[in-house]
Amino acid sequence: MRGLPAAGTFQGRAEPHWYRGANIKTSSGETLDAIAATRAVAPTSTPASTPRKVSRVEWADTAKGLSIIGVCLMHIVTAVPDGTSTPLGLLSSFLDPLRMPLFFLVSGLFAHRVLERTLGDLWYRRLWFLLVPYLVFTPFQALIRLHMAGNADLPHLIQAILFGDPGLWFLYTLMVYNIVAWLLRSQPAVVALALSFVPICAGMMTGWVQTQSFRQAFIYMPIFFAGLHFRTWFFGLANKAGNAAVILGTFGIFVAWEFVYRYMEAVVFQDWDIVIFSQNAFLALIRTFTAVPFGVVLAVWLSNTPMVNRFLTFVGANTLPIYVSHHAMMWLFMDVIARGLADGDPDRYGFLTETYPLMLLGFAACLFAGALFYNVGKVPVLKWILYPPALPRRGATRLHSTAEQHPTPRQQCASSTQTRS
Repeated sequence: MRGLPAAGTFQGRAEPHWYRGANIKTSSGETLDAIAATRAVAPTSTPASTPRKVSRVEWADTAKGLSIIGVCLMHIVTAVPDGTSTPLGLLSSFLDPLRMPLFFLVSGLFAHRVLERTLGDLWYRRLWFLLVPYLVFTPFQALIRLHMAGNADLPHLIQAILFGDPGLWFLYTLMVYNIVAWLLRSQPAVVALALSFVPICAGMMTGWVQTQSFRQAFIYMPIFFAGLHFRTWFFGLANKAGNAAVILGTFGIFVAWEFVYRYMEAVVFQDWDIVIFSQNAFLALIRTFTAVPFGVVLAVWLSNTPMVNRFLTFVGANTLPIYVSHHAMMWLFMDVIARGLADGDPDRYGFLTETYPLMLLGFAACLFAGALFYNVGKVPVLKWILYPPALPRRGATRLHSTAEQHPTPRQQCASSTQTRS
């Protein structure tokens, strides 16, 4: 295993990038700021306007890779008979408190430019790029779920799209978080973070947390806001991931609260009602904050582990194609093909519905879906279903010309530095 970065340093990355708010390519999918700026503003005839290749933060990509693998694993073991009782089911259980919190933390860490934008900028530079894949893939995902539930009709489909179908709720929720972050942009960081707790706390008091879509939509808002407003702290934690006290402290907090949470679920929470739903949501909210620091440290260690790091960072840099497609592909492989063959000829194909063969099919489905749509993302025009082109903005050329005539202090500084060198 490669040596971990010492406190105050980072493997192959200049620390000042984090504190300058550099546009690091590590958000969900590609860096939306760089895409929008280059496609909508920068004229191709001006060499100076060509953007430099943006950096990536390896541990953040690793965290996203770990998260999306955890999501696929969870969907597989819960879709297979006795899947949660297998060793992979235990691994999925271990990843429970890390999966989505790490996703939203990383999304918050690299959403800081939301605080500097106008509403128009927010739409053109961020929401548009989240909305398009959501609108393209949600109808398919929702129809599959509604078909399995026996209510695949137009009213239910429209409702699923408008209120965030459980299949692709992450994209929907991320749009909501960005809008709320923009609305609270003038508030002090501590106040904005405190206000992010209000929706889920209101849900606990009213019983709305019993509704899956509500709970999913708001239980991760605080960790997103924590990443957004306290990004320096999390990057500092990543820099200290090799410190023994940090390792033991984060792991100890993680294990201690996991013991409390799992004990309450197994022993105390027996007959589920509105009160227990609210109590469970409260414990899960605390669980998010006790797990994430350990998740950051774990991601740093994994990003410094040979072979593992290359795989996880690649997957983490390409989570969108996997996320939007794997659930539907699992339905095709496991429900339509495997169970269809088993029902047609039980003697020959009945084994396909057993625990481990069905799990293997689930992994094959996720791998196939990810590879297929990763390559779709490389095809001109067709890739727009995942990575849409930036919307043209009125006056974009004029604004670019004005920016060249009146450079910002940072641009002036960069220009003078290049001249001196």
